[in-house]
Amino acid sequence: MRVLTLNVWARSGPYGVREPLLRQGIALLAPDLVALQEVDSGPGDGNQADELLEALGYEVAYLPRIGQEVADPGIAVAARHHQMTDRRQIELPHGGAALAVRIGSGYGSFWFCCAVPMPGWPGLEGQREDEAVALDEALVELAAGDELPPVLAGDFDATPDSASIRFLTGLQSLHGRSTVWYDAWAIAGDGSPGYTWASDNPYVAPFAAAVFAQPVHHRRIDYLFVGSPFRWRPRVAIRSCQVVLIGGPQAAPSDHYGVLADLDLDGIALGAGRGLDTWAETETMLWQQSRS
Repeated sequence: MRVLTLNVWARSGPYGVREPLLRQGIALLAPDLVALQEVDSGPGDGNQADELLEALGYEVAYLPRIGQEVADPGIAVAARHHQMTDRRQIELPHGGAALAVRIGSGYGSFWFCCAVPMPGWPGLEGQREDEAVALDEALVELAAGDELPPVLAGDFDATPDSASIRFLTGLQSLHGRSTVWYDAWAIAGDGSPGYTWASDNPYVAPFAAAVFAQPVHHRRIDYLFVGSPFRWRPRVAIRSCQVVLIGGPQAAPSDHYGVLADLDLDGIALGAGRGLDTWAETETMLWQQSRS
C-alpha cells in the first residue's frame, strides 16, 4: 500500500501554476491513500481535495477548518482501491485537529489519520507537546482491539529533535505517558535529513528570510507514522520512504514537499506478527543456526 502526505498550501501563491503540478505529481506517484493539509473549501459545496483527486478515482473525506487558528482552511483524507467505512474528527487541546478514516483492505481494516497539531511558530513546543499526547491517546483508544496498526500522517510543524516528535517516536515520555510510532522516513528513507520545508523551495525562501530572518532554512516537519508492533499486530513493514513533489527553482507543487511511503500490510513472515512473543524463539533459532 502506497501512502502520501502533503500540505498543499491551499490555493496560495501562483495556484494556476501549482494546480497542474499537484494533480500530475499525485497521478504519477499513484498513492492508495492520501493525507492533505491546508485544503481550501469551495467552489460551492466542493473543496480543493475533490478538485484535485476525484478525476483520479479517489474518494475524499474533508474536514473544513475555515477561520480556525490551526488546520485552516481544512484537512482531507483520500482513498483509491480501498473503501472508507467510518470517519472521526479529533479536536486537540490548543486548536489542532485530526481526521481519522477507517480503511478496509484485503488484510483487514485500520485507521488512517491526517493531523495538523500546532503551527510552527517558535516558543510553542509546550502546546505541541500537549497536542501530541492528546493525539496519541485518541488514536490508541480509537484503534484499541485492532489487529492492523493505525497510520498517522500530517504536518506537525516540529523537527525530529523536538519533544513532541521524540514522544511520538518513543524517545521520551511526556506528561507521564509513553508511546511509540514508527517514523517512516527514519526507518526507510535514504539517510539524508529529509527536509520537507526548505528555502530551496521558491515559495519558502521569502518567508524564511522575512519571518525567520534565515535566508537559508531547512526543516523536516511532515511525517508518516505507523503504529508500533508492540501494541498492534500483525506488523506493517515500511518498505521505502521518499521526499516527493519537490519541483524546481522557479515553480513547485506546494511550499511543503510531500512524504511517500510503501507499506507491506501483511507484515513479516518470521514470527507471524506476534511481536515480543517471538523474542525467545527467534533467539533460539539464531543460536541453532550458529551451531550448525
